[in-house]
This record gives sequence, structure tokens and C-alpha cells, in this order.
Amino acid sequence: MVVAPRRLDHTEKLIIRLLQEDGRMSTAEMARRIGSSEPTVRKKLSQLTQEGRVRIRAAADPVDLGYEASAFIGIDVERAAITKVAEVLRQYPFVDSVAVTTGPYDLIIKACFETLRDLYDFILIELATVEGIKDSNSLMILQNIKNDGLIGVAGLDGEPIQKP
Repeated sequence: MVVAPRRLDHTEKLIIRLLQEDGRMSTAEMARRIGSSEPTVRKKLSQLTQEGRVRIRAAADPVDLGYEASAFIGIDVERAAITKVAEVLRQYPFVDSVAVTTGPYDLIIKACFETLRDLYDFILIELATVEGIKDSNSLMILQNIKNDGLIGVAGLDGEPIQKP
């Protein structure tokens, strides 16, 4: 039986929104901005991090990091192998995301490659070795318009958070 994750409370959502604004904001500053105590914010942030619900990391454009080619790759997989194939694909360090989808593909991945040859080798050689993959179709990314991973926090959009 799959257990649904607990819902985030209002304070946790505010903490996440503030971290989206500034990932290096101190817990004292967050507490001041949302009108909570610093120990409460510290405890909630620690819990969110331990649960894997919040990850604080640097975001950079793949081009700036030396990646010449990025692509979305739609993958048709034998139904019984979807989970296994997804697990194999997520292990590649250049694969940025793996998603099980509806529509024409069972999985869609986003991957970044140092060279076009690396993209070619992955699609035509490497994917052919993964048991359960039937077919793939790649969509090369020409330009990233938005790639910051920041989405609004449901239930908070438009709600002001006290500024300094």
C-alpha cells in the first residue's frame, strides 16, 4: 500500500517560498519574515530536509557548465519494466530528470551532454543496452528559456511575506 506523504503546513510552505527567493537565507531571517520563532523554523527546515522534501543546491545553466547538448528523450518501455528502466536511467550522472508519463512515451528524461557525440552515443548505443526499452525519440533543446526549477507554492501565490 502506498502511503501519501503528509501535507505541508502553512509555515513549511512559507519557509520553502523564502528559500526559493534566497537559498542562503538564515533561519533567523526566515523566522522574522514569517512571524515565527527561529527554533520552530530551524526544526521545520531540518524535518523538511531529512524527509527529502527540500534540497538546497546551486542552479546553473548547463551551457555555463560546459554541456554542449541537452535533450528531452521520450522512451517507450515494456510495461512490466517501467520501474526498473527508470531506476537504471536515474543512475546516469548526466540525466537531470526521469518521469513516468502518460501519452506516447512511458518515460521522459532530460539529459545534458558535453558533446553532440555523447548525445549520439547515449541514444543509439547506450539506450540499446537497457533491457526493457523498445524505442526512443529525442527532442534536442535549442535554448532554455526558463530552467530554474522554481514553481509557485500552492496556496501561497500572491500572499505577501514581510520584507526587511
